[in-house]
Amino acid sequence: MYAELLAMVASFCTALSSVMATKGMRDTDADTANLVLTGSQTLVLTLLLVRGLPVLDLMGLFWFALAGICASFIGRLFTLRSYKAIGVSTSSAIVGTSPLVVTILAILFLGESLVLPVILGALLVVGGIVLINMKGGKLSFELGSIYLPIGASLLFAVSNILRKMGTNLLPDPVLGAQFSTLAGLVASLVYLVATNRFNKIDVNRDNAPLLVGAGVVNAFAWIALTLSISLGRVSVMSAIIYSYPLFSVILARFLLKDTEVLSKYTVAGCVLIVLGVVIVSLLG
Repeated sequence: MYAELLAMVASFCTALSSVMATKGMRDTDADTANLVLTGSQTLVLTLLLVRGLPVLDLMGLFWFALAGICASFIGRLFTLRSYKAIGVSTSSAIVGTSPLVVTILAILFLGESLVLPVILGALLVVGGIVLINMKGGKLSFELGSIYLPIGASLLFAVSNILRKMGTNLLPDPVLGAQFSTLAGLVASLVYLVATNRFNKIDVNRDNAPLLVGAGVVNAFAWIALTLSISLGRVSVMSAIIYSYPLFSVILARFLLKDTEVLSKYTVAGCVLIVLGVVIVSLLG
């Protein structure tokens, strides 16, 4: 039960961080948000390491670094851009299909059997994605932007597997979260310099508190996430953690009510997606 509680904390903190980041991006771009959020998250996690380092395992650190590049850099950048393009509720619901992606990858590449709960869960997820793309009673996919949350979902799925491999060798949740985030921050800086985007970073007194706050909240989300995965089954913990679209819908309703429009289709779609992910993860 302890692992499940930690996963629920990670889920809520992820949703809160997402909504705060979206609010902070109103007058800036995803590159700025990603850098500030990842930088503040890295700082918090590094400060938590003052208690001392455990015995290091280089292969464990390598898996954590790869997980960070997938999730903290590329996956988060895709996610933040999708928040700005199609909204936090819609994007979070699609990103939340990550546990289903893990199951599908296992079926395709690891030879796991295709069972009824997987089919049912997949159909619910597809139905949920269709519902959240209903505009005025008609289906209207944001084809120019929907690849962003889909790509993020895939990257987060891969990162969770890599993180589990890291915790098997180096079972320290704070160090695992810190090293993953640090790798993501370094990758983000390299990307910004290589693409001449660093001089376009736009941080001001309006967006800085929200973006820094999102990073701090996400730091605790990653600790809870890493610890829950180390204590429990990846599939079960992922199902709980990636239920955060429901929290995102609720928080967006109160914190982004002037910009985030929540229709009955969006709410119903989020519920179907979370239900589908839970069925796949717990019964598949």
